[in-house]
Amino acid sequence: MQTQRNLSQLDELSGQLLQRAELAVDYAVITLGDYAAPSNDLCNADALRALRQATFARGAIKEIAVLAADGQLLCSTTPGHFDTQSSSAQVAEFESRNPSIVLQPSHAEGSGLFRVLWRVGDSHSIAATLNIDMLMFDTFPAPLRDEALAEIRVGPADVIARFGDVASTGPVETTRVFASASGRYPVNVALAVSDRSFRNWNPWPQVPVLAIGAMAGALIGLLAAQSLMRPPGPVDALRLAIRRGELVPYYQPIFELATSQIIGCEVLVRWLKRDGEVVFPDRFISTAEASGLIAPMTERLVERALIEMKPMLADRPEFKIAFNIDPAHFVTPGFLDTLDHIVANAGSSAGHVVLELTERNAYPDMKLAVAVSDEARKRGYRVSLDDTGAGHNGLGHIQDLNPDIIKIDKKFVDVFGVVATADAIVEVLVSLGNRIGAVLVAEGIETEGQRAALADAGVAQGQGYLVSKPVPVAAFLTMLQEREVSALPPAHRYAEVA
Repeated sequence: MQTQRNLSQLDELSGQLLQRAELAVDYAVITLGDYAAPSNDLCNADALRALRQATFARGAIKEIAVLAADGQLLCSTTPGHFDTQSSSAQVAEFESRNPSIVLQPSHAEGSGLFRVLWRVGDSHSIAATLNIDMLMFDTFPAPLRDEALAEIRVGPADVIARFGDVASTGPVETTRVFASASGRYPVNVALAVSDRSFRNWNPWPQVPVLAIGAMAGALIGLLAAQSLMRPPGPVDALRLAIRRGELVPYYQPIFELATSQIIGCEVLVRWLKRDGEVVFPDRFISTAEASGLIAPMTERLVERALIEMKPMLADRPEFKIAFNIDPAHFVTPGFLDTLDHIVANAGSSAGHVVLELTERNAYPDMKLAVAVSDEARKRGYRVSLDDTGAGHNGLGHIQDLNPDIIKIDKKFVDVFGVVATADAIVEVLVSLGNRIGAVLVAEGIETEGQRAALADAGVAQGQGYLVSKPVPVAAFLTMLQEREVSALPPAHRYAEVA
């Protein structure tokens, strides 16, 4: 009984240590994601000053720096303090589930220091230096501190934090080892306890133990109730929202430029909180991508949208629904199999689904992305490149992925017919689309003049506020029906309304 109890408690302790390490990385990633917003001038003095103040409120974060592609320091919240380990070829790097997030152990083993890097395209990275050494002390049971050892590691063997007595668990002692590994970050915990300490731990008789356990349980229950009253962190809040179904699809029409007929839509996510607040994706997508929640969020969104649109799709076999897919999610093993299962369970077909590859993050493995893209088309899906000409989606990716659909970024649409460079880029994309058989879709069309000019230039389809902003399913289906009725000849229109 005592042995089993000790085993269970030590296994739980290793899990607690891992959870604390994960939480430290989570907050670093969230801070970096907020800082790396596209509108930010990362090395602006005022921005760095504000960020320096924010780092002190983020516990384990000691410093944030911006690095060039070769690892050289561009700027930092603590000038003159940032060391040169980032630029050293000897420093190990370990990718997270999101390959844009990389962890680097410190040169000094067990110092408690390590670095979280967020690669922002090919041009630069942002890095947060963390110190998690003291995260371990208050969870370590006092009777085990003399003859036990706990280590937090990045990668398989690089120790970033250590607490306890190394000698006490050496070769002369029989030890019991407990381990926990993160599924999101390259972080793991090893907890070793000498057999002597293990046998002497919790030696009390069973009855007093149960009595004390009951009192402790009541205290823990009170503390748990208090902790539930505290607001969850951003990752936990988003995870709970996904589980509750608060992430809902909104639909923006895609229409023929020549006729304005709606022939498809793009699904965009909104966080509809229980108090009625609608949260836009710019406030949570970076958190979803960094934490690995982008995959379950997208899968739930696809499932819900296809179920909501099932009656409409049954009457319109050519209608296409586009879903934004993060490049890292796209190349995840089993992605297409999971998608097949979702589509089949929703009573839909691959022919209705467009996989719109977003441009926010780089492709972790382009060869694999090409293979998945080819296989997706074989299964009946269509592949689209989002925001072509901006971010990571350039002409090279058109050549590699050979997409069925090319979406022209809004920044070119806004100045088409005004700025010669934008006109040239659109002309190149139209010509390229014609050569490879890809459909061109212009994003962000807001005026009738833009629609007409792009149609004259050879762009086939568009989306934007000219027809509609993204709307919930009921509003979208009503709009679709009303536009179809208004397009009928008068006699048929009357019969349809009647």
